[in-house]
Amino acid sequence: MRKIIKFLSLLAIVLSTIVAQSLSIDECVRIALDNKSSIRVAEQDVKIAKLNQFSSLSAILPSVSATNSFRETTYGNSSNIVEQYSAGISLSQNIFNFGSNLQDVRGGRNNLLISKLQERGTRANIIFNVYSSYYQFLKDSELLEIASKDFSLSEKQLELVEEQYNLGAVSKTDFLKASVRFGTAKSNLLSRKLNKDNSFNRLLNSMGLIDSNISIQLPKKVDIFFVVPSYQEALALMISNNPDLNILDRQIVSSKINVQQSWAGLLPSVRLSIGMNAVSDASISSEFFNDNYIKNANLTFSIPIFTGSRNSNNVQISKIRLNQSESRYGSALKDSKVDLYQLINTLNNFQEIIPIQEEVLKSAEEDLKLAQNKYELGSASILEFLDAQLALIQASSSLITTKYDAAIQVANLDRLLGTLDKKYQ
Repeated sequence: MRKIIKFLSLLAIVLSTIVAQSLSIDECVRIALDNKSSIRVAEQDVKIAKLNQFSSLSAILPSVSATNSFRETTYGNSSNIVEQYSAGISLSQNIFNFGSNLQDVRGGRNNLLISKLQERGTRANIIFNVYSSYYQFLKDSELLEIASKDFSLSEKQLELVEEQYNLGAVSKTDFLKASVRFGTAKSNLLSRKLNKDNSFNRLLNSMGLIDSNISIQLPKKVDIFFVVPSYQEALALMISNNPDLNILDRQIVSSKINVQQSWAGLLPSVRLSIGMNAVSDASISSEFFNDNYIKNANLTFSIPIFTGSRNSNNVQISKIRLNQSESRYGSALKDSKVDLYQLINTLNNFQEIIPIQEEVLKSAEEDLKLAQNKYELGSASILEFLDAQLALIQASSSLITTKYDAAIQVANLDRLLGTLDKKYQ
């Protein structure tokens, strides 16, 4: 079934490419969730935990067994052979062991919850990797487009200045500045191409398509909108939803269960077993069993008196591990609070910077127009014109970088809050 789903997902990619439809980020995420093998591993871990949970129920259920055996005995070299048949049925049940069996059941249920949280964490990481590589690719694509336009402009400018220099209309200094400008633009273009190729490969890998040899169509740019929550709202959401914190919290529960189980090893236990069996020199028939069976019942009261300090050591070890679990949770919570504070501050800063950069870009565009007019009229030097071009390139690149970096950090915040994977349930 999964192979069929995977095939359909890949088929959807091919069809979208044929009709020139760009894949949205949500479509990329769903493809990744269908293709990444780590998801399958996490799902299998959940299945194992479910089976272990069912197994833990056997601790509180009775155990029933039936036996049927044959024994042949020969004495020396004589022909005296004794054959003996036996059959029986028995039932045993733990009556009381200070809740140890119930703790096994609780432990199985808690381990299942941990496995489900680990699966959520795996899904969230896959989704974040898609978000990060998707926005990084779009950022590198737009930066490459700017670098390509800048290279074409600098190339034409160099040709014009060289022609004017050969005619003696401009100085050698102007020609050298144009040459430097062209070399810088070409170097930047090559660097941007490399960045785009690398980010595209990372995107394919995050989607599980790195070895599929399937081309995909992506948009040239997307609009970025985001709202930053308050720190207190985000903190409450993070504590209740973050998979990593929830796992550590559940590990504390597991440690408490282990403490209770280790204490039960120091206390008495009661076990009941009952059964019926019959022994015969001939094959045992139902009539023989009904007439010759033997009933037995055992009520066992067990008190651990001396176990070489093993049980008492188990208690101390379980207490230490409980303390370790609590310490790990406390430390992780503090680290997560710091990360949350930094992310919210960063996004608030982005909200303030982006409008400023948009205004700077508009001013740079106007300044370039004025500088170009002045240069064409001979009232401005080529240095002023090149500075205006460079300012426009820097303003455009800074705005693009900031917008897509903000989008990546929004996804990072959603992952920290534990809400990223819930969008795709």
